[in-house]
Amino acid sequence: MQLNQESPIANQLRNMVVNRQLSCARCGYDLKSLSADSNCPECGEPIRLTIIDSVDPASRRLPPIENPFATGNALVGVSVFLFLSVSCAVLVLLSKSPSSLPIPSVICTLNDPIWLCVSSALAGLAFICLTPIMRMCRRGLIQGCKLGIALTGLGLLSFAILMGASRWVVLGGVDRSAVLTLLFDSILPLISLGIAFTGLRRLVPRLGQRSREFRLAQGSRQRMNDLLAALLFAAIGRIFILISSHDSNLATLGMIIMVLSITLIVVGLIYLIRNTLWIRSALCSPPPSLGQLLKPKS
Repeated sequence: MQLNQESPIANQLRNMVVNRQLSCARCGYDLKSLSADSNCPECGEPIRLTIIDSVDPASRRLPPIENPFATGNALVGVSVFLFLSVSCAVLVLLSKSPSSLPIPSVICTLNDPIWLCVSSALAGLAFICLTPIMRMCRRGLIQGCKLGIALTGLGLLSFAILMGASRWVVLGGVDRSAVLTLLFDSILPLISLGIAFTGLRRLVPRLGQRSREFRLAQGSRQRMNDLLAALLFAAIGRIFILISSHDSNLATLGMIIMVLSITLIVVGLIYLIRNTLWIRSALCSPPPSLGQLLKPKS
């Protein structure tokens, strides 16, 4: 007896045609108006596989977000401005590193207080970018994100204020002790970043459920726990530097720990930007449903 080898999905799609522009998953050929149970005329890829890859039932089961463009743009803006703000603060910190470390001479000249002001302004812009998401959360348009948004906003705002304050406390003409320096140029800013990262740890994965790429990224997706651990080691390295003489072995060890930790933080923020771009794409161009993608043959 001969067995029927036809796919059950192909059998269900027998009387359907592609109703909108749909690029073949393998070669990019436009499959519009072709039978849903046939193959791509360009490369022979079954059209049903492209349909399965295009429709994302998991994201469509989630409650819709009003004004998804504003939400996606706000999330990307937060990640980009936070990355730039942290980068400016890192450059100022590296400019004060021990001379025994191979820090480029260009970075060593970036000890002007203006860079802390730039870092403060960029963190403030990140906080401003978050305000559309705050408003939507207050109106109940984003469910389950209230704590994440609150922590992210608190962390960004406090980091902006501390960067502005450290302009006068650390690099200004104010009399300062080692404890005051440690608080304002390291410990308090790192705590603020920890609060912001904790908020993003709750906010980004929840919104990221709407992106197939984000969900499937698995190990390549930046985990905020790694960033929180890096902040702790950065604080330890900074303490080593302040309790030792400038060019001592302990100061050099502390700077090495800080450089490695900060590198992990910067790389993690780059991953965060990529993740938010995935989420923005999913929010602004959600995957179609089968009813939108297919129609019965006439």
